[in-house]
Amino acid sequence: MTEIQFGVNLRATASADEFERLVRRATELGFDVFAAPDHLGATGPFTTLAAVAAISRTLRLRTYVLNAGFWNPALLAREVATLDLLSGGRAELGLGAGHMKSEHDDAGLPWLPLRQRIELLEATATEVRRPLADPQHRPAPMQHPVPLMVAAMSSAGLAVAARHADVVGFAGLRQVRGQPPGTFTLVSAAETADRVAEVRELAGGRVFRSDVLLQQVVIGQSPAESAAEMAAAVPWLTADELLASPFVLYAADAAEAAGELARRRELYGFDSVTTHQPSMEALGEVIAAYRWHDTRS
Repeated sequence: MTEIQFGVNLRATASADEFERLVRRATELGFDVFAAPDHLGATGPFTTLAAVAAISRTLRLRTYVLNAGFWNPALLAREVATLDLLSGGRAELGLGAGHMKSEHDDAGLPWLPLRQRIELLEATATEVRRPLADPQHRPAPMQHPVPLMVAAMSSAGLAVAARHADVVGFAGLRQVRGQPPGTFTLVSAAETADRVAEVRELAGGRVFRSDVLLQQVVIGQSPAESAAEMAAAVPWLTADELLASPFVLYAADAAEAAGELARRRELYGFDSVTTHQPSMEALGEVIAAYRWHDTRS
């Protein structure tokens, strides 16, 4: 696990043709992973990833991430195994505790306190792996095991990831205290370093990837200008906080951004980088610069 892996998380698509162009473009840009979220109002994650598998023969297929409260482990195992079988062994199961109360309300599902959501996350991560590891399970997945990602930012959520995940996802978002549910800010660089250290200690030497979710990538203008624009749109963050954040990537050019990713890998251990669909082209520029530099080293 020495190379940085790059992923893009689907935001939206208006048609089958647009979706196919998006998947083909992600492949052209050098992405390794195509990810699908689990939100009401968005395309269904497993249908989306099955469609990706039919278009691309190389992209890995990750749920990023499923709300544990939406899924029964036995039925989830069936979906994961089906995707893995039909894609030739490219499925990755990403799980999270859930952070959108409104979606649980709309689905008629209980919105549990955080402690109980974390307990459910751990139970789901444990229980879904049991049938996937069973040689008698049908359909039978191609991978043994199917890689498991757990994404979180709280100490409790990342502790689950440290115990179980093949990919630990550092999501970067935190609920703003005193604001309505679903109002988020970014965790600071200092706190991120603390969370990384906690995960390493709890993992006890177990090997895993560390994925950072970049909320925005902007290449081609000064980082200060990019940070100021984002700070003007998000009142909970200052430009200085954004400039220090590992959850955005601002650089004057792709080579500078590639160097910054290398620095963050050294500092935080991030050897997997994912961004949202609106930043796909920008991160694609960075992928080319990073891999060019890597081949020259």
